[in-house]
Amino acid sequence: MARFRIEPSSGPAVTYEALEVRGYRDRLVLRLRGIEDASAAAALRGAQVHAAAEDAPELPEHRHYSAALLGLSVFDETGRRLGEIEDVVPTGGADLLKVRRCESDGERENELLIPMAREIVLEIDEPGERVTVRLPAGLEELNR
Repeated sequence: MARFRIEPSSGPAVTYEALEVRGYRDRLVLRLRGIEDASAAAALRGAQVHAAAEDAPELPEHRHYSAALLGLSVFDETGRRLGEIEDVVPTGGADLLKVRRCESDGERENELLIPMAREIVLEIDEPGERVTVRLPAGLEELNR
């Protein structure tokens, strides 16, 4: 059975065994051993949930765990390397890929924020550690 480490906003982290794991809309619903009523579950609202990769549920097509994207190289559709994903920033709408850009000598240049819209992010190849994007006109200049 899958195990999840729950880090509430206050109090110590606790590891729970999952009795049930299912998706509901854009959320993951967990039924955890030891959390027996609604008030115990409500106390965990907003907590960070961590799972080993082998315990994480499989996501539907075109969905990715943020942690799996960190460190992937980002290329535009012509094959030009733009940088490396440093973070995934939730926005309430389309998340943003925070891409660390580098000068040719390896010095840090700036960051590029790329919306994770399907029209922009053309392909995410996790095994190949590569993301291909089609940047809208002017996006690079906005980030300078």
